[in-house]
Amino acid sequence: MGYPFDNLVVVKDNSNRLVVSEEAAMPERAQEPTEVRREVEVEASPEEVFEALVTEEGRERWLDEPERQIHIESSDPPNRLVWWWSSQEQPATRVDFRIVELPRGTRVVVTESVPSFPLAAMAASFLLVPA
Repeated sequence: MGYPFDNLVVVKDNSNRLVVSEEAAMPERAQEPTEVRREVEVEASPEEVFEALVTEEGRERWLDEPERQIHIESSDPPNRLVWWWSSQEQPATRVDFRIVELPRGTRVVVTESVPSFPLAAMAASFLLVPA
């Protein structure tokens, strides 16, 4: 996957910090990562970074999966953008972009997470309840 800022210089990249869920009620999921976080510093203003994220043209430059549907949850230009994305092959995940101005450039903190509420497990449990 490329960066959403192909025309910008990446200064620093802290990638793929996994956060492991500790769900006592669902031990089979306890070791699955529920969140992936990546930090990237780029030589661009927060406004330029935000524009690269919210425009279709900007997203087309870096998304390797153009078939994913994107639904904006919230937007606080140019500081934060939260969306949900999904495809027929992939379940929906929440992607939170935090855009932080630095003395020289911008830090983008991207956190992608799976829903904390186990919808599939809940749906399966409904099948076990007698009518």
